[in-house]
Amino acid sequence: MRRLLLAPHPDDAVWSCGGMLRQWCREGGLTVVTVFDGDGRGDGLDGRGDRGREGRKEDGAPALRRAEDGAPALRRAEDAAALARWPLRAVGLGLPEAALRRDGAGRSLYAGPLALRRAPHPADAALTVRLAGLLGPLVEDHDEVLLPLAVRTHADHLLVREAAELALGSRADGAPRPVRTRYYREFPYAPPPPTGGYRERAEPADFSDWLRGALMYESQVRGMFRDARPFARVLARRTGAPRRCTWTSWVRDAA
Repeated sequence: MRRLLLAPHPDDAVWSCGGMLRQWCREGGLTVVTVFDGDGRGDGLDGRGDRGREGRKEDGAPALRRAEDGAPALRRAEDAAALARWPLRAVGLGLPEAALRRDGAGRSLYAGPLALRRAPHPADAALTVRLAGLLGPLVEDHDEVLLPLAVRTHADHLLVREAAELALGSRADGAPRPVRTRYYREFPYAPPPPTGGYRERAEPADFSDWLRGALMYESQVRGMFRDARPFARVLARRTGAPRRCTWTSWVRDAA
């Protein structure tokens, strides 16, 4: 089973799915694509390219405060170090995250943290289509695609989900791509489970492996949780550890 895990930002793959990464690598291979890991200079749409099996990146800052100078490079570096713990392929597309995107007059498309929690800005409609074009060839090479659930989380998460769903249904002959799709809940957000037409699946996960990888994002841990202990408590509470750590995903029922 060749899996493609789409992460909106550096840390999303490991924080949200870290307890499953080693198993997925053993089961046929895993590619992690980080979409918004750029620095805001240009649109990055040619991508940063393949980071190799050990994931070469560089980036850091809290979820809703990511526009500080130097943050993208720090976050990429943390992501590279964390992903190197697993024998996976890592790809970065180099797009600027929402907090760094501007309109033609240089104005921020997402003014303030609350704006990031809303739907993508209308000016990002073209970005969604172009991102779908970048994701299409990657989707073709995999048997399963893992997407962010993107319910009450972040504009970039919803943009990634929408672009991926567009790519999954955009084969030249009009037929849907024969790829299984699953949706994961993004940590540390606590979105409600999806309603109407979804099946939930809970699988045993390796909490120790998950926590070790997640704590390598030191800038995020400090910015959002102050230190490792409260972070570990929240992750344990969300996953059911230590009694029985599980990772939960959702699959859409066939129409």
